[in-house]
Amino acid sequence: MNQRASQAELLGASQARVAQVIDPVDWEHFCAEYWDRKPLYLADGSDRFASLADAATLRRLVESGTPWQYRRLPEMYIDSGFVPHEDLVHEYVDMDGRVARAPRMDRVRQLLLNGATANCFGQEAHFPELMALKLAFAQAFSAEVETSLFYSQKDHPGLAPHYDCGEIFVLQISGRKRWFVSDQRHVNPIVGYGGPVAYDDKAPHATIELEPGDLLYLPRGTFHHACALTEESLHTSVAIKMPSYLDLLQALAGNAADLDAMRDYLPLGGPAAWADARVELVERLRGATALPAYGAAVQRLLGRRIPAR
Repeated sequence: MNQRASQAELLGASQARVAQVIDPVDWEHFCAEYWDRKPLYLADGSDRFASLADAATLRRLVESGTPWQYRRLPEMYIDSGFVPHEDLVHEYVDMDGRVARAPRMDRVRQLLLNGATANCFGQEAHFPELMALKLAFAQAFSAEVETSLFYSQKDHPGLAPHYDCGEIFVLQISGRKRWFVSDQRHVNPIVGYGGPVAYDDKAPHATIELEPGDLLYLPRGTFHHACALTEESLHTSVAIKMPSYLDLLQALAGNAADLDAMRDYLPLGGPAAWADARVELVERLRGATALPAYGAAVQRLLGRRIPAR
């Protein structure tokens, strides 16, 4: 089997796995009707996500400080308020003279006793089925994927109303949680670009109660918030971080200097003449995209987001 056929087979298997998650909506219908367009709620009420993780194990991990060993620190929230990282972590100099960090476990445990939410990243090593799911989503969408586990407690809201900059699949593992999904949506947000957008609490919203086995898909920019209805609630958020045209532009900029035409001067005549050069710029950019180096740069920039099997 050649490499292209092998990649096609892997892509097909990954899309089939995602199709199981969004069943009874099929892959083609989801991509055409929902992807980056509108939310999708699928009620199931089964234990189909139970193998991904469990609340008791995650709470033990949090109480032991394990999630703070990952490169992205866990987040904790109490009644819609974010707990600053400096309240949860202290830095010290280790025996080799390097700055290290350790969680303030007394503070973490007290927050949990008070009903706090813990949002933990990078816990796939403890939950192999979660890793398998992450890889399937990454291959199916040809994108960077991050999974996090939300441990929430009854009647204590976690995050305040907010939106995400990636596509979000919420898979309810255990317990029940009420979600408020607003009609308000920020168009095409990208991390690090643009200013914050205020939440409009008067915008219409849907109220959705997720039970084990249920799924909620939220396109990027969709305002939402949630609160657990049971003593404990656990869900995983699968965040799809798709490459954008901005990423392609950055890949092009890194290789444009290899094209003689891109090193030409702009025409004489000052700003007015430079603005009029936009048509010529498009033509020269088209030439830059034809360079073999451009294709290689795109592969390096975008391909690195997809974890290998």
